[in-house]
Amino acid sequence: MRVFVSYQRRDALWPAHLLGYALRAAGHEAFVDTGDIDGGAPFREVIAQSIAQANVVVALVGEGFDAARLHEPANVIAFEWLRARFHGLPVVPALVDRPGMPADADLPAPLRWFTRANAWPLRSATLGPDVDALVAGLPRLAVSPRQAARVLWVDDKPANNEHERAALRPHGLVFDNVVSTQEALAQMAFAPYDLVITDLGRSGSSDRSSQAGHHFLAHPALRDGGPPVVVYGNLAARIRARALREQGAAAVCTTPDELIREVLALLGRDADDGETTLRAPPASPPAAPARAPPSRRARGPAGR
Repeated sequence: MRVFVSYQRRDALWPAHLLGYALRAAGHEAFVDTGDIDGGAPFREVIAQSIAQANVVVALVGEGFDAARLHEPANVIAFEWLRARFHGLPVVPALVDRPGMPADADLPAPLRWFTRANAWPLRSATLGPDVDALVAGLPRLAVSPRQAARVLWVDDKPANNEHERAALRPHGLVFDNVVSTQEALAQMAFAPYDLVITDLGRSGSSDRSSQAGHHFLAHPALRDGGPPVVVYGNLAARIRARALREQGAAAVCTTPDELIREVLALLGRDADDGETTLRAPPASPPAAPARAPPSRRARGPAGR
């Protein structure tokens, strides 16, 4: 099992490294950024790659956790949590000497799913047993990281679909935008795609045809074993839905909600995956004797 440990350095440095040590002692792989990123390395790329290979993410939140920093455009913690959701990974909050989760209102809107997960306590008075309990419970949550689904979007006015792309990205989708059938076919010749979305009529590109979507569906690159195609248009698409499906369209959509639902279904993505995969099992760490020392596994390296 590979575990990515996310934390604010000034808030939870020692518990993060203690957890990393305990995970490795238990035979797991742990990534704790301060100790696992070499000097001069492109840290965002290293973090993104490590999360893409992880099976679960533990997010430490301590008494001094500064939720306001999550609103900063380049904040690393926000980047880590969003990357974890992109790959469909459980994000398990671990509260370090903290009675509760941050308030929803204090988090950026794209991160408010974080507060819906069940948190594990890490208390200074029983830190060793608490860490042991967390390490023992994580394998029940571990999943295989979801890889990105690559989508080709054909529309002569790509700015019109900005909202839809923004809603789909957190589910692990990445997009290439082209404006014509010719450009789409050229793109498909050089790169594999999991799904294609096309409009119906195009007046702002070289196609200049109200039948552009029909012509695109008729091409052998799509008709003979190509990726599934979703037609996204206006009322004309609804009127022609039967003909478009007979040509091979996997779905015909005319509203954003309908498009998002159909795309996620075709790609096998759960519309609620940002929340349903984040439910950690209830934490029931054993009560430690009043003066019992931390277990050997969770004590940390000598001299720390």
